[in-house]
Amino acid sequence: MDEYYALARQLPHPYDAELSGLNPQLAPFVQEIRLRAGQPVLFTVKGRLTPCSKYLPRASACRRLDRKALQECFLALCRHSAYACEDELRHGYFTIPGGNRVGVAGTRGPAGLACVTSLNLRVARWVTCELPPEILQALSVLTGGVLVAGVPGSGKTTFLRSMIQYLGRSDRVFCVVDERGELLWGGADGLPSDRSIPCDVYTQYPKAEAICMALRSLNPQAIVCDELGTAADAEALEAGLASGVVFLASVHCDSIENLEKRPQLARLLQTGAFRTAVLLDGRSRPGQVAQVTVL
Repeated sequence: MDEYYALARQLPHPYDAELSGLNPQLAPFVQEIRLRAGQPVLFTVKGRLTPCSKYLPRASACRRLDRKALQECFLALCRHSAYACEDELRHGYFTIPGGNRVGVAGTRGPAGLACVTSLNLRVARWVTCELPPEILQALSVLTGGVLVAGVPGSGKTTFLRSMIQYLGRSDRVFCVVDERGELLWGGADGLPSDRSIPCDVYTQYPKAEAICMALRSLNPQAIVCDELGTAADAEALEAGLASGVVFLASVHCDSIENLEKRPQLARLLQTGAFRTAVLLDGRSRPGQVAQVTVL
């Protein structure tokens, strides 16, 4: 059964029941479930928004969510403990079991988030993509890092998972730093037995902290992490590079050229941690490669 249904069931009644009525042939195409106060429930399908009523004409409760209903959904998703998600909420999201990220927008108050106005539930699936020959070669020799760039929704996580899966079939010692809990939720042994991956996983640790921990204690040949961009990330990469570690990572960026134009990304390149850059095609073709460049 598609992961969509497990995510839908984490919502309160009647939304769990209505959304679970989706045709199983359509469920794999739903990338996100969007809940907004005063608006209908929306699906993201192939990068585009569409009312869920298009596929669920009898889902009356989903035709419009008021603020109270949205708050109930928020509380159900965070298991009635927003305090437990406080650290993540400062960054505008929290991750729920299964590796599903819930994006949160609303009004800021003195103690943090005072009012939730919208939620974006991203359906986490173990989906991989075909790796181009240049990347397969880079992974086989593992002498230089790979930086995956793309806009939100372009499949950066999918591409990183594909590289993780490839490394898992080799005899390499590598570590996954999964700060958002999306790459390998629950660790490498949280996957089905036919997809188990022999690696070490830091789940929901800050990237820079986890990288330093891995360098001190796990002696990895490679470290995989997502969404780099801070000065602390760059410092951690420099420490890893000095230890001979190869990094496979992702960043938000819409072109290879802009990697050097944005100061926070330019510093990542200046570390020398990456030899190859991959630009993904976009939201409509997640995980598909538009360009591979030697840096």
